[in-house]
Order: sequence, then C-alpha cells, then structure tokens
Amino acid sequence: MASLPPVYSFPPLYTRQPNSLTRRQQISTWIDIISQYCKGKKIWYMSADGTVMNDNTSGSENTDDDDSKKARKNLFNNEDIQRSVSQVFIDEIWSRMVKEGKCLPIDQTGKKSGNATSTRYFIMWKSLDNWASLILQWFEDSGKLNQVVTLYELSEADETLDWEFHGMPENLMYYCLKPLCDRNRATMLKDENGKVIAIKVV
Repeated sequence: MASLPPVYSFPPLYTRQPNSLTRRQQISTWIDIISQYCKGKKIWYMSADGTVMNDNTSGSENTDDDDSKKARKNLFNNEDIQRSVSQVFIDEIWSRMVKEGKCLPIDQTGKKSGNATSTRYFIMWKSLDNWASLILQWFEDSGKLNQVVTLYELSEADETLDWEFHGMPENLMYYCLKPLCDRNRATMLKDENGKVIAIKVV
C-alpha cells in the first residue's frame, strides 16, 4: 500500500511559490506524490480538483468503507495540517503533468480531451509506450498472440490478475494499446457502434 511522504505534511508545499525555480521543484514534488500514491493504490484517475477516483466512484457495487474513503480523498487538501492547494495552482500542476505525459486529460465520456484543463485526468505512472510493452509481454507470455482478446478480459480476467495493468479502465486501456497498433503489432476490433472492444496482437 502506498503511503504519503513526509513532505506531504510540509505546509509551504500547498502555497504556490513565487520563485520560478522553487515552484518548478514544488510542482515536480506534487507530480511525484500523485504518481506514487496512485500507483500504490491502483488509482487510475483523479478529478480536476484533486479527488482520487476509482471505477466504483459512481456505482453501488462496492460498499467497503476503505474503498469509499479512497474514492473520496482529495490529495490537494490535507486536513491533518489544515492546508489546501488553490485551484489555480492545481491547474498549473495538471498542465505540467499533461506536458510531461504523466496524465491524460479526459472529457465526460472518458475520451481523451484536447484541452490541458479537463474535468478528469488518467494518471500515467507509466508512459503509454511502457504500458504497451507490458501488455505485449503478457500476450507473449500467455500464448495469446494471434488471438482476439477483449479489453474487458485484459482488464478484469483472472489471467491478468498478477499484472500491473489489471483493473485498468477500458478507456485508458485503449490509449495504452494504440502504440502496438502504431508499431503494426496489433489490430483493434470494434462493435457495431464503432467502439473498440477487442484487440488482436501478432
């Protein structure tokens, strides 16, 4: 399980620093906190205000108190020291993360947004290329090359349980698989509505 580093309780971290060099390091610290926390707790996306979310945030299947708290936690609001980050500075952090490929802005439908400022962000603790390589490794190790595998199977099947991408939302899975298509290693299959539902890796 991920734990927050001691610097998370350092009050000046929550105030946008006026010096540009200091602020750059401050933003880098926030990016590390977000990436490591989300990686450790398998949190795939966050809202624009910093609330960490999971697949059950808007559903009713999961009633576990710990998971509910996980879904509601706002990383930019530290109640223990009564400090919070302004939304203006939060937006600056997101903008930097987008530029560095550490997050993907998504719209209300779960598709990648063209705007750096969004309502939600997929958190990328690996790059898209690294995720693609890991998923390719699973296809090779599991003997699934040249077979059609649904995105649901990749994300939820017992066969991927021990792999880091297990539980990844299908919308994010799509973007992580695109590099394989770009390398001519995969073909995506769509349903009658044009939604990608499966992939064949060769």
